Amino acid sequence: MPSAGISTVVSPAVRPPRRPRRRRRPIVAVVLLVVLAAAVGLALLGGDSPFAPQTAVPVVRGTVTSEVSAPGSVVSATSSAPGFAADGTVAAVDATVGMPVRTGDVLATLDDGTARARAGAAAATLAADQRARDAAAAVPVPDPVALARLDAAIATDRVGVTESGRALDATVLRAPQDGTVTEVGAHPGDRITAASPPAVHIADLTTLVVRIGVGPRDVAAMAAGETATVSVDGGPPANGQVADVAPAPGPDGRYTVAVDAMLPPTARIGQPAAATVILDQRPDVLVVPAAAVQPGGTVLVSEPDGIRPHAVTVGLVGREGVEILDGLAAGQFVVVSDPAEATETSVPGRTAS
Repeated sequence: MPSAGISTVVSPAVRPPRRPRRRRRPIVAVVLLVVLAAAVGLALLGGDSPFAPQTAVPVVRGTVTSEVSAPGSVVSATSSAPGFAADGTVAAVDATVGMPVRTGDVLATLDDGTARARAGAAAATLAADQRARDAAAAVPVPDPVALARLDAAIATDRVGVTESGRALDATVLRAPQDGTVTEVGAHPGDRITAASPPAVHIADLTTLVVRIGVGPRDVAAMAAGETATVSVDGGPPANGQVADVAPAPGPDGRYTVAVDAMLPPTARIGQPAAATVILDQRPDVLVVPAAAVQPGGTVLVSEPDGIRPHAVTVGLVGREGVEILDGLAAGQFVVVSDPAEATETSVPGRTAS
């Protein structure tokens, strides 16, 4: 037994040194990174890994479609927005919303008091000069100079009669087409000027189309008669064709394209709609996702011994699918950089647009 005066505690000066445990953590992190990199490498090499189906898709035979889709609205194929051709005060409005009209029907009139007085004065001046000319010609020896002056005055009078007649006609607004009044913007007492909005809107409700706006790059390949589909207010698609392509862009820089289709009987002017115009289509061709084709025309092919770049010849390019003319064969697997891009193009017979 130790004596009561001797301590059994080991002095810190002679305590065995502790192992630095913290130095193991960097080594463990490095090992984890190596394992993770190996797993990713196996996935890209097409080995048995849960990552492989998400990054490599087969080359298949299918259909590639080049198309343009855009939102739009239902409009009338034939519409107009007539306005008065003269300044004045609205005296009467005969048009009402929903009223059917024929070409030439009176829609509204301006106060024509001043225009009618000018037309009457012009007619009276012409008549007076004509009588004076007749009297000057009836004398035994007519004065040729006087007759010439009267002839010139009569010619001027006739121009005045024509112009005053046009001014009087401009106080009456007539329908420029058959159709239905969809909007009335003028009311009795309104002051009309050249800056005033159209007085009446008319549309042919029997011929409705879907109108969309297309950018300059897409409109270059569009022409009347191309196949299209339309959908009104989220409804089922209906087959149709391009009816018209505007020759110039609108204020927003987009070109107006009208698509004619068998719209549902419930379709109304102003309803939201969408249209898809098919520019080109290639059936039964080799297809890969667009995300698989790298700049320069190469794809990464997953082979048993690793990933190999292959040069390919690209044909029609769709929104998601790309036609491969040369460089690949059906059944090979190509690597897609974004797994979300490997969609319907991996299924034979589907449309890759």
